[in-house]
Amino acid sequence: MFNHKSQNKLSQIAPASKEKIVLGQLALAIAFSLLAFSSCSTASSYRKLANSKITTVQLNNGDAILAEVKPGNYRSPESISEFAKKWYALMLGWSGGEMAVKLNGQLTIPANSYAAAQMMDTQLQKAFLQEFSQLVPSSVFAENNQLKSSARVRYLSEPVPVTKQDSWTVNVVADWILFDSATNTEIKTVTFNKVLTIKAAAIPSKPIAEESNSLQQLIESIRAYGLEITNIEEFEA
Repeated sequence: MFNHKSQNKLSQIAPASKEKIVLGQLALAIAFSLLAFSSCSTASSYRKLANSKITTVQLNNGDAILAEVKPGNYRSPESISEFAKKWYALMLGWSGGEMAVKLNGQLTIPANSYAAAQMMDTQLQKAFLQEFSQLVPSSVFAENNQLKSSARVRYLSEPVPVTKQDSWTVNVVADWILFDSATNTEIKTVTFNKVLTIKAAAIPSKPIAEESNSLQQLIESIRAYGLEITNIEEFEA
């Protein structure tokens, strides 16, 4: 009788123990699987980080930030668009009594337009300014003149890469507005729609000298974009 009862108890206990063992093994298997998955995810993250060419850059104040390494001729779409807007604002933005700048002793253009000309390559400067100077009213250089000129950019396309990796085209729909502040009247509005071809250029390594005059400082700040306009064509909006 004793032996029979003991066998019954063993037969009842054994399945429960086996279930606990199986559950324990299953839990361990799940834990190892999760650990393996976590390790793979971490390794994948490190691989992505390595492939994205992230580097650490220390700022002047000592702070360190992560930055993505880009080719030397890379320019962000935002900087290209801002450069195009800047060119319009300077080329067409001036007012009465504006400082005149003479080119080769022949052409006279406003100082802002001269700064904008530095945003173009040398060959384009000559051809464009020859025509543009004929459109600038000579009266704008008179000291008491109340004439104001400005650009109204109504549309600016996203920069589109051209065949060369370091060049982009931007379509611009804009108006050139001449305004007489003395009489508070708009004298003339000229359509100034252009297709600008913009190319990556060398970025000056030297900071802007404090003793530079305002025009020189403006030109140096423009060159810091690391861009230049290589072609200008009419844009049919």
